[in-house]
Amino acid sequence: MPCLGQKRWEMIRNDERLFKIVSPIVSEHGLELKAASFYGRKEFQAFWKRTGDSVDVMVSDYLIDAPDGVIEDFSRTVVQTITDKRPAYGGTYLDWVRSDEYINSKRKIYLRRSRNLTGSPEGNERDLIGSLDRLLDSGLLEPDSIDNSFFSWTKTPNVTKMGFCSPMMRVVGVSSALDDISVPEFVLDYVVYHESLHLAQGYRPGRRAHDQNFRNKERKYPKYKEAESYLKSIRTRLK
Repeated sequence: MPCLGQKRWEMIRNDERLFKIVSPIVSEHGLELKAASFYGRKEFQAFWKRTGDSVDVMVSDYLIDAPDGVIEDFSRTVVQTITDKRPAYGGTYLDWVRSDEYINSKRKIYLRRSRNLTGSPEGNERDLIGSLDRLLDSGLLEPDSIDNSFFSWTKTPNVTKMGFCSPMMRVVGVSSALDDISVPEFVLDYVVYHESLHLAQGYRPGRRAHDQNFRNKERKYPKYKEAESYLKSIRTRLK
């Protein structure tokens, strides 16, 4: 949960409901809430500013219609961060944002804000669904691990990241640099596999995405080394 620059704070507009929920939590820690606002960005984030004992808070507008208990639970995590305590994410919040109701509702907004996604798994040369089918047929992926997820190509080719995943929104984006008939299928499938492993992990804030368990599963891909080597050559060529 990063701090936000001064210019950004000039846009803050106090939200009465959010203020009423967050203020008592801030007071429990001997602080005073000055303003609380919902804030729209592609990624789910919270921002805060502390000046002495006064605190301003911005919370992602993905929670704007969440029940009070969910917002309260997440707000406690934000305040723990402000007071230099290790944040703990409560079950009420986690259950809500992991629900299909939340994902199906907020993913539409996330995709609208994702300006570099085509919104389709079908590329000019390759189809991401084809990659998923091959991975499922091979047994590398289980159907429930990619349940309620969305795959899309990027509009412009990403070089540093050939793929990305939002476990919260269950969205995978694959660089259009791989939408080329000259790219071997096993390379594209490896990128889709890697990002699908993040889907299988699920949304788990505060924990490492590429932990040892993830790396062990990643290396189960039959042509792991060959795929990694090919991706490095693409990055070098396109830089």
